[in-house]
Amino acid sequence: MSVEYRRDADATKRRQTQLGSVVRSVLRSYPWLGYYQGFHELSLIFLSVFGSERPAIEASKMVALFFVRDAMASNLDHVMQQLRLLYVVVQAISPEIHALLDELEVPPFFAISWVLTWFAHDLDDFQSICRIFDFLIVSPPMQVVYMAAAMLKRSEREILAYERDFAAVHTGLSKLPLAVKEKGWRDIIDDSYHLQAEYPATRLQHMGNCHLPKLSVVNTFEATWMRLDPVRPLAFTSLVSCKSGKHPLASVASSSAARATGNSKENRMARVIDLTNTAQKARNLALQHKWPLMVATVASATMLMYAWLLMQQLQIHA
Repeated sequence: MSVEYRRDADATKRRQTQLGSVVRSVLRSYPWLGYYQGFHELSLIFLSVFGSERPAIEASKMVALFFVRDAMASNLDHVMQQLRLLYVVVQAISPEIHALLDELEVPPFFAISWVLTWFAHDLDDFQSICRIFDFLIVSPPMQVVYMAAAMLKRSEREILAYERDFAAVHTGLSKLPLAVKEKGWRDIIDDSYHLQAEYPATRLQHMGNCHLPKLSVVNTFEATWMRLDPVRPLAFTSLVSCKSGKHPLASVASSSAARATGNSKENRMARVIDLTNTAQKARNLALQHKWPLMVATVASATMLMYAWLLMQQLQIHA
């Protein structure tokens, strides 16, 4: 949160009210998404930059649907799989660090807030947070994992100097983001870009024999977010304010009403997302209540088939 809000109690209370409105709007729009501890910190950054609820809601919706959807399931299993893939990257770029973590059996829990909040929970410097968000909103969903790996690699000397103790290593790793200066984030961003190019998510899953579900946000990114070309220039240009004082996303408020009508490409894509996630939820619910597996499979397969047909329509009309 910006310093001025921390100093001004009235401003803090007003911002908290706005933040609650933003988060509730996202969850009401997509009831199959579940809140996780940390989602409000993503929304708070958008709200702090844009200064009003409407553009912050639009940005939060896009991030919820296409970037952190795995974390908004009924549990964090898919997020933990992504964190296991972090260790796959670390093993490839720094065998020494991986050996240390393996020797002390340190799980990747130290990085969970990095992934869930895009480092917003772990940093005090607002400009650094904005720089990170600028990069992540134009990158694949798992880019934050590559950033974590790049930060570990750049801190290799310090990490290997830690006392050979589980608590010392875990505590030291948890505090790494605070030790990175603004220029350091530029280097980490650059390194992570090259890591993602060298070890794309598909290859990484094969390397670690850790396969995310087909409906994971990581595996559906190309077929969903990357097809929303009419939306992307409006929704995410930059989190750094324009010199004019008006953020590029401000125009989304006036244009969203126009996009809400008609059978537009993005509306059809939203139906695909709704259907695929409903199918997954239906199957999980059926298994949870021990309904016959055949019923669960038929129900989810039917909705997924309809979603597939919609995807074919998207390709035809692209």
